[in-house]
Amino acid sequence: MALQIRNLFSELRRRKVYRVAAVYIVVGLGVLGAAEGILDPLGLTGARAYVVIFVLLGFPIALVMAWAYEVRPEEPAAESQDDGADGTPAGALPLEAPPLPTSPSMDLQSIAVLPFDSMSSDPEGDYFADGITEELTNALAKQKGLRVAARTSAFTFKNQPVDIREIGKTLEVSHVIEGSVRRTEEALRITAQLINTKDGYHVWSEQFDRSHGDVFRIQEEIAGSVVQKLLGELPEDRRPVIATADLSAYDSYLKGRHAIAHFHPATLQQSVDHFETAIEVDGRFAPALAGLAEALTMQSIGFATRPGLEVMPRAEKAASRALELDPSLPEAHLARALTYMYGQWDYPAAKEELDRALALNPNSAEAHFWAEFYWTYTQHDFEKAIAANRRAVELSPLDTRIRGRFATVNYLFGEMETAEQALRGELAENPDHPLPHVSMADTLVRMGRFDEAVPHSEEAARLGGRAHAFLGMLGGFYGLQGNRAAAEAVLKELEDRQRAGYTPGFWMAVAYSGAGRLDDAFAALERAVVEKDSNLLYLFFSPRAAGMHDDPRFDDILKRIGLEHLLQYK
Repeated sequence: MALQIRNLFSELRRRKVYRVAAVYIVVGLGVLGAAEGILDPLGLTGARAYVVIFVLLGFPIALVMAWAYEVRPEEPAAESQDDGADGTPAGALPLEAPPLPTSPSMDLQSIAVLPFDSMSSDPEGDYFADGITEELTNALAKQKGLRVAARTSAFTFKNQPVDIREIGKTLEVSHVIEGSVRRTEEALRITAQLINTKDGYHVWSEQFDRSHGDVFRIQEEIAGSVVQKLLGELPEDRRPVIATADLSAYDSYLKGRHAIAHFHPATLQQSVDHFETAIEVDGRFAPALAGLAEALTMQSIGFATRPGLEVMPRAEKAASRALELDPSLPEAHLARALTYMYGQWDYPAAKEELDRALALNPNSAEAHFWAEFYWTYTQHDFEKAIAANRRAVELSPLDTRIRGRFATVNYLFGEMETAEQALRGELAENPDHPLPHVSMADTLVRMGRFDEAVPHSEEAARLGGRAHAFLGMLGGFYGLQGNRAAAEAVLKELEDRQRAGYTPGFWMAVAYSGAGRLDDAFAALERAVVEKDSNLLYLFFSPRAAGMHDDPRFDDILKRIGLEHLLQYK
């Protein structure tokens, strides 16, 4: 019953019934006020009762019409989606909309795909609607001449009653797509609407009633119609294409994308499981293989439960197979770039794959995000790192993870005041996110303000579930603060984890060095090299106050992971 009520209110919101009700009430009150001012002087006071009755009767009629305005016949839509004589898609909602604005100040080539509402009876069906949203975002993002807001920022508005015009201003887009998905055992209904964020008018709207197997074609039709409205006619070879797969495999793939978006140790493992299930069903579905490579690489960094020596070859194999199946898949090139950078320490090859991913999808905030890592950690190039970060922020302005990297790049290259100011803003907006806290702690440590840094590091460890990275930094910062007892307690926790399973050697080295145990720190780094610890990419930028940079063993480790060219910056 609760789910039915939730679906009803969601449908009322989608059909703009709330807006019609508000406007009617305002206008109705105005009519009643005007009637009093006009009828009383004419001696027609009794007529006011009829005006009141007409206004009250009109209210439910207006709401019913607002609902019906969005309703179309329940029978399945015809396969043909040809445009009518006036250029309107056949079967589109009969909503009059002004022509697209031509003002040069309005960017007509920018769009965000808002999270589609799940209208299904399954309370856990959000993953399917979210997956449709992400697939449409990716399909549109590959279109040259179209700027597409990243998924992460668009999803900030999920289940949020924010005016379309405000969304347009926040994401700096001229149009949005919103819609809903209703999936039953027998059929699939997807509605989609293209809306101008300047005035809130619908530019295009369509409802698709099809079988489950048509989900790929529906997405292509939606993306194609949107591109046509925004960019004009396109050659057939440039029309959006959605990769097809066995429906069961596609379902598992969408669950994997849904899980990986949460970026948590538990959900990362869930995403790996879902992607592997999809591949077992359909081994030729390249997006699932690329997703598996991405999830495994993410697992090998801060959330590692097994050494990179075990995890990264699986990621490399999955990314390579995805590229064999679909060389034009940007996500596969990005996944391969990450395996080169973190798993094989082959930085030129990583650069080639990053360039290819960005050429295929210049709207990929993720690719620009990881390009910043490349320029920061492997090339020590501040200007190019900041440029990559700025582009990622433009595409995903509400993503705390991406925005926080602006501060990180600045403090890593010595721009402490800029970093501190940016982080204070992030902390004010996101006090419960661990990343701004750990970045602030690292910034303050590099400024020698250890007593201020430790509380932020403690908070990051608490909010981040005491993940290896947060715990390793906390132990190191306790040591630099002079709190050896607290540092040793954290080290014991890390050592216990290592004996019970696995703890990345790099993060143990950070903790050991902060506590002044340099021999133990380099022993942990030796283990990290043997185990191909992905976190070693960050070695050069580990806090200098810990003393590792001044030890000749540091230079040797840096050479063995292919970063000897960074020694010139010591």
